Amino acid sequence: MAVVGALLWTAAILAVQSPQPSPSNQAPLTPTALIVGRVVDASSGRPIAGAIVSLNGGVGLTPATAADPRNLGNTRARAMTNASGQFVFRRLLEGRFVLTATKPGYAEGAYGRRKPGGSQGSLVLALGERAGDVVIPMWRNGSITGSVVDEAGEPVMGVQVRVFSRRYVAGRPRLTQGPTVQTDDRGVYRVASLVPGEYLVGFVAREISLPIEIAEMSRAPMNTSDPKMRALALERSSLGGMVGYPGMPGVVAVGGVVRGIDQNGPAPPSASDGTAMFIYPTQFYPGVPSVARATVVTLASGQERENVDFALRPVRASRVSGVLVGADGPVPNTALRLVSASDDFQSDLEASVTMTGASGEFTLVGVPAGQYTLKVLHVPRPAPPGAAQTTQVQVGSTMTISTSGSPSAGPPPIPDDSTMYAEVPIAVADRDVTDVIVPLQRGARLTGRLEFEGSRDRPDAAALARVPILPERADAASIGEGPFMSIPPGRADESGAFKTYGLPPGKYIVRVGGAPPGWTVKSVTSEGRDISETPIDLRGADLASVVITFTDRPTKLTGVARSGEGNADPDALIVVFPADSAAWTDYGLNPRRVRSARTTKSGAYTFTGLPAGDYCVAAIKEEAYGQWQDPQVLEELARRATQVRLADGEEKTQDLKTLGGAR
Repeated sequence: MAVVGALLWTAAILAVQSPQPSPSNQAPLTPTALIVGRVVDASSGRPIAGAIVSLNGGVGLTPATAADPRNLGNTRARAMTNASGQFVFRRLLEGRFVLTATKPGYAEGAYGRRKPGGSQGSLVLALGERAGDVVIPMWRNGSITGSVVDEAGEPVMGVQVRVFSRRYVAGRPRLTQGPTVQTDDRGVYRVASLVPGEYLVGFVAREISLPIEIAEMSRAPMNTSDPKMRALALERSSLGGMVGYPGMPGVVAVGGVVRGIDQNGPAPPSASDGTAMFIYPTQFYPGVPSVARATVVTLASGQERENVDFALRPVRASRVSGVLVGADGPVPNTALRLVSASDDFQSDLEASVTMTGASGEFTLVGVPAGQYTLKVLHVPRPAPPGAAQTTQVQVGSTMTISTSGSPSAGPPPIPDDSTMYAEVPIAVADRDVTDVIVPLQRGARLTGRLEFEGSRDRPDAAALARVPILPERADAASIGEGPFMSIPPGRADESGAFKTYGLPPGKYIVRVGGAPPGWTVKSVTSEGRDISETPIDLRGADLASVVITFTDRPTKLTGVARSGEGNADPDALIVVFPADSAAWTDYGLNPRRVRSARTTKSGAYTFTGLPAGDYCVAAIKEEAYGQWQDPQVLEELARRATQVRLADGEEKTQDLKTLGGAR
């Protein structure tokens, strides 16, 4: 029998849980729980041999054992499947376990996963329980291949081809970048190891340039112990690519800036007198300029899509030049980004990036005709006490930033200096755009206090100082670009008063990155409105008197999902979302009221900490509803979902019938 074979096959166990040490006056718990399972090809049902199965979990379930020092461990174990795809984990304590499986040529599998890249479930075991025939499906990876030729039909080597996926974030479609590969000497590319699904494929033109005086600095190592030099190095690094100094291979001078021409392969010919520049513009398969017009490339399990080809055609490009100015005059050494403004998928594709020179002047090169937004974000970055020293070294086109010294313990204090930003619309036709004045403006800051409602003792000063306050764009767009340009979280002081960094204009939702132990966020209010749920429109004026309230009595919604036959459904995805359709979009990256959870093997589900209000709750088959965050899908679900109202601190039970698919 298959189960017997799996139990006898013990050589494949690579790691198992070790019993936790116990006090001398307590007998150790005996780890006797067992998991026996199989890894199978999701398309054919055939066993997959040689897959590595990883197990994580094991936190005690019941109050008695959860508090028991004999059961505080977290199991991490691995096993390899045998020729029949079987695996076994022995000597486990009770707990909630997550199982994943990996093997070259396959997308990662997981217990409870119902579609490629979908959510995963968890397996709950009581002390001494044995779970048999646990099945983990895996899907074969697919690939996309094609060729890139120039205007003469010749293959183009070294061109970067990018793969994107479309998904719904905050109820709006967004373009998410996946792998990037380069064409070989035949002009051929191949993107491998793709999870089955839908993709867009494109060639993205992105020009990077630097003022000559800044580019010249890379001739020698830059010691950035000087705060001004450190700020310059970080600003330059935020461009996301490096341009060397004049005279280096692949670096050419264009007016007062240098341009790296090897970012996406060779550049098309330009006029020798420098009066005209040509570039290969961004295009998506099958040769269209925007995401909205692109053709979706669908991959089945194990499929290779061929002939996803590109024919590059040069277009005349323009320069955009001007001056960045602040309250005290021109602003030097600051990054600028020119972002396409004609895309419906909030892709934030950059056409050209540069930095200002010593007099605040800038020149963006290689800009094709189109509508753009010129963006600047300057966030104050004070070095914390005892900060490490940073050294920048450039070798060829590669820059290395190293640090030395002892970093400060804990986050640095938020500076009083303002965040400065600029967002200027730019229309480019068939000629250069000159004398653009870009005024920096001050970002809005949030200030307020933390409050606590409940019977627990108020957290101590150290715990208050560790609470991060995270303003998020309501449309889930990024605030700034690059590893050195994102805005750090706000912080509270030891009294519970907090402030954030300044924010560029937009609609924001205010989140808390982590509540003190035993507490849950109840609300974030300003002028009687909960801005953890309803966006606040910031337009330059500070927002004071924000109150973040925590409670030790969070709401709790539980229940069991059952199939049409009345049996517990261990494979359901439970989705909860507001009953008001106006709240189905612009709810930020980490929503409090739009959530999902997988059922356990008994069909049970739990949501903790939902804000008080009216909800739709539904149990669905994830593979039948695709991207359920799409407002059109939510509209269909709302007609079939169960309506639930939660009051502050209320615990409610609601059983559900699993919905098989849209009708």
